[in-house]
Amino acid sequence: MKNYSLDNINLPKVNLNEDLETISNNIFRPLFDVNKFEIRSETVRDKGIDFHIEIKKEQSTGESVYTNFRFAVQLKATDSIEANIDGSFSLQIYSSNINYLLNNGMPAFYVFYHKPTNSFYYESVNNFFVELQKKNVNWDKQEKHTLRFSKLFDNDALLEIYQETFNNGLLFRQLNQHLKFVISDSKSSGIVIDKDKEIYSIAENIAYIDQFGQELINGHHFNFIIEIEQRSHPRTEATPRFNLICGIAYFQHGNLYKAMELLKLAQQKSDNFELNVQAMLTYTLLNAKFLLGIMSKDEFEQEMSKITENENSGAFFEIEKAYNEISSNKVKPSEGLKILYATISDIIKKNEQNISTRIVAYSKILEAEAVILFHDLELNFSYFMGRVNEPLKTKVYLEWLEIEKAYLKRMDALIEFALKNKDFLGVTNLTSAKISWNYKKIFHSHILKNWGKDGFDVNSVLSCEDLDILTQDCDKLDKLASTYEMLEHRENMISCLNNKYEILIFIEQKEEAEITKGKILGIIETNDFVGLKARHNDMVNGKNPHDKFLKNYTSRINGIKDLAIKCGVDFYSDFSEDLLLDRKAEWSIDNFLEFKFPKKIDSIKG
Repeated sequence: MKNYSLDNINLPKVNLNEDLETISNNIFRPLFDVNKFEIRSETVRDKGIDFHIEIKKEQSTGESVYTNFRFAVQLKATDSIEANIDGSFSLQIYSSNINYLLNNGMPAFYVFYHKPTNSFYYESVNNFFVELQKKNVNWDKQEKHTLRFSKLFDNDALLEIYQETFNNGLLFRQLNQHLKFVISDSKSSGIVIDKDKEIYSIAENIAYIDQFGQELINGHHFNFIIEIEQRSHPRTEATPRFNLICGIAYFQHGNLYKAMELLKLAQQKSDNFELNVQAMLTYTLLNAKFLLGIMSKDEFEQEMSKITENENSGAFFEIEKAYNEISSNKVKPSEGLKILYATISDIIKKNEQNISTRIVAYSKILEAEAVILFHDLELNFSYFMGRVNEPLKTKVYLEWLEIEKAYLKRMDALIEFALKNKDFLGVTNLTSAKISWNYKKIFHSHILKNWGKDGFDVNSVLSCEDLDILTQDCDKLDKLASTYEMLEHRENMISCLNNKYEILIFIEQKEEAEITKGKILGIIETNDFVGLKARHNDMVNGKNPHDKFLKNYTSRINGIKDLAIKCGVDFYSDFSEDLLLDRKAEWSIDNFLEFKFPKKIDSIKG
């Protein structure tokens, strides 16, 4: 047998680059956990992709499945390139290869093997593309570009790539479903992909708000509604109800200009709505205009009266109409209250299963009763102010305290009912009203107790007990303001902070009052509530309840004294204290309307 050395035989020469490619491939594959990845080499007519790598997913049963979610890898290797000063490695990449990988439709990565250090580095093709685009939008007109590799291809990188591929696969799965089942004749059939790669169909969004918008409004999910509206662009048009619901959400959120834009679109086709919905639409638009300073308070109230006069405007406006009638002073308080009781009872009877209407209606009664009860207290005290030694121990005041006890018992029962039925807005409103009652009762009793022959003793000190109550109430108002903010009711939030400011001024906590005033003004300016600035200015300029009461009561007492003098009567000495103390008080409320709470209501309807 002849000995061949092969030295002089013409055979294919070994290509060092091919050897390096084989080495890099052999080292690259073991980096991937077989439980998570399936590596498939691109061996036929490779045009720039070396591997397609599919990810596997472990299910809740513990079994792993193939997902068909994949990423592409272009592997490059060298044993001669030296590191840059910053430790990175620079390679030239053809524009054609970048475009080829971008066309892949799945995540793609350049992976670089540096043989001298036996290290792998990587870069996302998408990231590389973004950087090129920033430098020059016509980057692909250039033949090559320098890619600097600096990120190690380690376990953390693999986890990141795995998650990106999985998220990308879910995105395209959803996208394909939307593209496959899109309604061709829909004018709003586009889809939206947000920054979190969630896919939304505009047509489905509009249909969802149409169907569930009322429940979302009743549940105070204004932010959620706004998110859906913002994911429903571009759209050629939307349904009137979609515009209405989204407009109300923006109104509650404080974005009044956007609210008006949507509400006006809804108003253009308001004939599609029930009459009570039309009334609510008009009311919300009017309120937005008032808050923005587009219309005055008087103009707002005039337009509101037109809505409440309509018999088909709905329960909310029926309640407002009944309350406005008793507030108009056209009838005696006692008669007006009987009319209010009858109207509210009728409204509740017609809306027996509506929890929200019941709570709002009873709250309106409490609001009217509070005005009447304090007015009665002021009138009855007018007869012996400065003429009895201990006015808070008189029969009149003790009777009033008994009336107050019955009044607050009904208020507490309503708060409990609202809490039981998870009407958190109702609970917050009623709790705020109860704090307002405490404040008015304390400043009434404080002023009346410290009234002498020449007027109120301005140097009198508030009792420690009353000071503690009002201080604690200020802390409660802070919590209520946070609740209003959470519920996106910024108007109510301002009213709540107004109450706190007025109490702080009354108890002479001026520094804290200034901080609260700043918060109120900040909310007004942030939300462009121009219409509320006049109320704010009145409050900070001394037109608060206790100052107004003191001014008006002084004027009333002085009027009585002047009349007595004209009649030749000595206001302070012609009547004995015993006679004054035995005088029968006059109260406008004989019996309170009983608040009735059904034991079980199937659902909350707003």
